[in-house]
Amino acid sequence: MATKAKITKAYMEFELMEGRAPHSVFELCKKIKIEEEAFYKLFSSLTSVQEEILAEFLTRTQEIVDKDPEYPNYNAREKTLAIFFTLFAQFEKSRSYFLAKYSSLKDAPKQFKEWDAFMNTLDYQLECILQEAKQSSEVIDRPYIGAHYSKGFKLVFTYVFRVWINDTSEGFTTTDAAIEKSVNLSFDMLGTSPLDSLIDFGKFAFKTKI
Repeated sequence: MATKAKITKAYMEFELMEGRAPHSVFELCKKIKIEEEAFYKLFSSLTSVQEEILAEFLTRTQEIVDKDPEYPNYNAREKTLAIFFTLFAQFEKSRSYFLAKYSSLKDAPKQFKEWDAFMNTLDYQLECILQEAKQSSEVIDRPYIGAHYSKGFKLVFTYVFRVWINDTSEGFTTTDAAIEKSVNLSFDMLGTSPLDSLIDFGKFAFKTKI
């Protein structure tokens, strides 16, 4: 019986083994021995399979942080750091897939349609955290731009993703540093004392050359 999990797993394995995406739903279905009818009961297209693959990483990330009894007590900065660290730890489990699909592309992930839903969901999750931060005065709710803070964190994600794709450090310590420095800089910029974090992040970004 076809399931979403079976199809997404098969899709990822197809790209890794064949070095390309399936040319059609028919080709993927033949590979995993299911009828197209079964596929279309679960997905509308190959792009929707790709979207589901990415969505599952965010779903698992949220499930993991929600199980942490300390997470509700974190401030907004700590919650955002927890999400980013957990998300990239989940990415590591399928690193071969990400390297095969995105490593040679300068503007990944923003140039790919399958990332749109992922980025919108991430934006929503971070906006919820930032609303808490505004209420607690952890960040300043500035006129005109306050409603768009979460979009800045989408840029942070894109930056960290590019660092991670190119990271050859043991234990991905460079990625960990990129998360810590970029998230801290973002919250400092939204607060009242950005200068020290800006200088620290600038040095790190120059060193990594991403």
